[in-house]
Amino acid sequence: MRRVRLRRKSVLINLALATAMLTGAGFAYAAVDDGGGSARATRARTGKVTKGTVMATVSASGSLTSPSDVGVGFTAAGRVTAVGVKVGDHVTAGQVLAQIDPTQAQETLDAAQAAVTVAQANLTKARAGTPVPQNGGGGNGGGGGNQGTDIQNTALRGGTGGTGGHPGTAGPDDVPTTTPTTAPPRSSSPPVTQPHPTITVTITKTPAATPTPSTTVDAAAVSQAESALVAANNKVADAQRALDGCVLTAPSAGVVASVSGKVGDTVSAAGGGGSGSSGTGGNGQSQGQGGGGGATSSGSTVTGFVVLANPTGMETKVSFPEADAAKVKAGQPATVTLNVNSAIRLNAKVVSVNPLPDSGGSAGSVKYGATIALDGDVSALRTGQTANISVIVAQADNALQVPSTALTGASTGTGSTASVRVLVNGVEQRRPVTVGVVGDQTTQILTGLAEGDEIVLGTVATTGGTAGSTSGRAGQSTRGGTGGGAGFPGAGALTGGGITGGGGASGGGFPRGGSR
Repeated sequence: MRRVRLRRKSVLINLALATAMLTGAGFAYAAVDDGGGSARATRARTGKVTKGTVMATVSASGSLTSPSDVGVGFTAAGRVTAVGVKVGDHVTAGQVLAQIDPTQAQETLDAAQAAVTVAQANLTKARAGTPVPQNGGGGNGGGGGNQGTDIQNTALRGGTGGTGGHPGTAGPDDVPTTTPTTAPPRSSSPPVTQPHPTITVTITKTPAATPTPSTTVDAAAVSQAESALVAANNKVADAQRALDGCVLTAPSAGVVASVSGKVGDTVSAAGGGGSGSSGTGGNGQSQGQGGGGGATSSGSTVTGFVVLANPTGMETKVSFPEADAAKVKAGQPATVTLNVNSAIRLNAKVVSVNPLPDSGGSAGSVKYGATIALDGDVSALRTGQTANISVIVAQADNALQVPSTALTGASTGTGSTASVRVLVNGVEQRRPVTVGVVGDQTTQILTGLAEGDEIVLGTVATTGGTAGSTSGRAGQSTRGGTGGGAGFPGAGALTGGGITGGGGASGGGFPRGGSR
């Protein structure tokens, strides 16, 4: 019986304790969330509509490259006889970098020039043609004699006077004769005989023309000889370039980034490696066996017997996600910062945007490449440095602007609508606005507000007698009690919707958690 009584007594005590705990928790909750008491007193956090520059940007990162970096190599094969530079040297355009033995190139040039001489002679012979034999030469000569006789006869037949009042005419074989003169009638004088006139004739005989033998020219042979001469001249030009290429010179100013050979190495003309030891580039890595002859490029890496770095024209190639890439256009301004020194800020410009997506992209992560060219002084930059690019895709100067967090509703771009809370004589009003450029921090307002208007940015809680403070725009608050009384726990802290009771000043606290 005693055990039964003890059990009943224990049950009653536990019930009393549970009732006390529930009652205390209720008072604590009421103290925290009293539905508008002094603990929940708030005031509006406001700001002004201002004018300024609204800027929208998209960002990406990439490595710096320079189109002016160049690798140069020999255009002839041979043994290296001199290397005049080392890694880190500053060189000027036209400076001699290295040389190879020109003997082989000179022999090739001499042979090519001899071939040109032969080709020129063949062309001259083809253009001269082949002589054609002639027939009937004697007959032609006789004809010439007849012609001379005719000329002489013609000269002899020329008369000095004519009859019947026509001077200068005569018969074919006329010879001048004496013309008798008859005395007038009834005259007894004897007839008078007239003397013959004296005629002087000058005869010029034209010699017979000597015939010239004719020739025939084979047009096909001439064309073939001309083609052979052109080919021979081209070989001379190639051989001359090869001879000139035995002396390696700098095409532009720059800094020597690598030298891939030494004296005694054998190089080829097309970039192939020959015998010899490996050279060392500017980064300390081997550049190849025996030195490269020509210059080649693999991606953004430039190679050659000597590689020159030149930051002139520094640029970077970056990729943007498809949503951002749709906003990027050639000619847009950009800014560049470097990982090596974030204080360096350079101006840049979008040169081009690739209309095709980057290769290797997976579904849902399509990206498009763009080339960004840097402006200003880039002499201190180096190929390979990491650059952070920010492209300005939209900008509004001297525009009415408000913080983007003050807007509610759609604000996706120019022409869209949203709303802003405005204080008019201390009374809060919701006002529709038309949005312009949506920037990274602020948004342009086209209509609905004026400069100087007071807008509501959020709310802040005031501090009451036993209540804590409220802050934040996202509904997150922290309310801390000042202390418990009469054995009840102090008000807990409300953070992110969770309430946790703290111990009171005069009694044990009862934790209470929950979500609002």
